[in-house]
Amino acid sequence: MDNHFSFEFSSYLKKCQPKPIRIYIQMVIGTILMIATEAGFFKGFEKFVAIGCSLPNQKDSNEMNIDNCYNNDLLVTKCINNFYNTGSNYSLSFNVGGRSDKYNGLIASILVILFITFLSTFQTVQYFQSVKRKRIQDVLSGSLILIDGNKKNEKIVTIFLFVTGIGYICSKIMWLLNRYEVYSEIECNGDTYYLEFEKSLFTYISGLVMGSIGYLIIPAVFLMGWLNYLSELEFKKLAENLSKISLEKINEIYIFDMDKYNKLIKSTLKKRYPNDKKLLLFLKCNTFKFWKTSTSEIVEILLLHKESSPDEFKLIQSKNFKTTFLNENRINDNLIQNQYL
Repeated sequence: MDNHFSFEFSSYLKKCQPKPIRIYIQMVIGTILMIATEAGFFKGFEKFVAIGCSLPNQKDSNEMNIDNCYNNDLLVTKCINNFYNTGSNYSLSFNVGGRSDKYNGLIASILVILFITFLSTFQTVQYFQSVKRKRIQDVLSGSLILIDGNKKNEKIVTIFLFVTGIGYICSKIMWLLNRYEVYSEIECNGDTYYLEFEKSLFTYISGLVMGSIGYLIIPAVFLMGWLNYLSELEFKKLAENLSKISLEKINEIYIFDMDKYNKLIKSTLKKRYPNDKKLLLFLKCNTFKFWKTSTSEIVEILLLHKESSPDEFKLIQSKNFKTTFLNENRINDNLIQNQYL
């Protein structure tokens, strides 16, 4: 292993890799923002303002107007006051409550479960993704070996986040439809009157959908994160921070398959630590989630395996490096050579 490359690349990683405290702060801020956003959304439905009322038992929006609310000796507004305790027989503004709503509890429970599931899953995988990204980059720095390949777990989690996010949005729409239907009608002296609110149902749903786009963006952000675990390492800055000798080592980077890596680590650590308890061994073997196994030990295992089984390592070519390692950057083919002319 080239110690010069390792030193320079490690120094560069220290500059671009986010500190753990930054990741924790991002997770806390993200959680607070999501909770605050959802709380604000549901708080917006604690109060309705009617701007029109129907004729008795006629659900016809064309016949709705504010005069109908005050006809028949303030019949409708008095009913609103009796139901919602507005404090005035003239008020068309009321807070929700006091109505029988058999579906609200069920839908609300589903919403809570989906929200907690989505939020906890995303924050957990976001943390583990940061651990895996750092581990892959550190191993590359110490061994000139890039661990890449099967990302089955990441695909499953991404699909799960998308499904959960869509399910949460759909449940919010169901909750909104149910609440709108329950509070848009009122019984007065045996007749049913329908209320037209300040905001239409279409407006409410449009705002809900626009405000919930984040539940589709978040899985997409997670997806972009695991598609390229080296995306933080901008090639141009890399060329500026590494010497010409170290940059030439890029052509000596090898790729080692992810599945083979996991099998190698598990088999090697089980032989090295036969007396370890199962939990400790589990933590050591899951190197992309926990830090019980040092990066230096992983590098040692990989280099020894490379010596004994070189056929399992694929030499990465310059062009492949640009697409696999930094495929989101437009790179001049002569950048390395021209950088030090």
